[in-house]
Amino acid sequence: MKVKSSLPAVVCAVVFSALLTIPAIAADPVKEASKVQSQAKTEAKNMANDAKQALPDAAQVNINTASAEQLQLLKGIGVAKAQAIIDYRTQNGQFKAIDELANVSGIGAKLIEQNRHMIKL
Repeated sequence: MKVKSSLPAVVCAVVFSALLTIPAIAADPVKEASKVQSQAKTEAKNMANDAKQALPDAAQVNINTASAEQLQLLKGIGVAKAQAIIDYRTQNGQFKAIDELANVSGIGAKLIEQNRHMIKL
């Protein structure tokens, strides 16, 4: 009586189980790269927002004298809104109250409230 070797069956079982433990092979590399890139952008945005909120009171922005770059330290204020604030104060004079920012195109009460602790006159 001849005994058959079970070595090929064992090798197949080991290789098959190893393949099942590698999820990256089954994943779409383009989707994975896009997902990682999206997560990195989200984390960078969150870090920037955290940094803005962590500024001390000494780093408040004076809306009557601040440059466009300084105004952009405020949450939700980009290049266009910073320029709109400068244009408004050039045409209308200095702000007498923080709430006057609502008169600037693109700035509403919600944006003012988010930044009130960072704004000074």
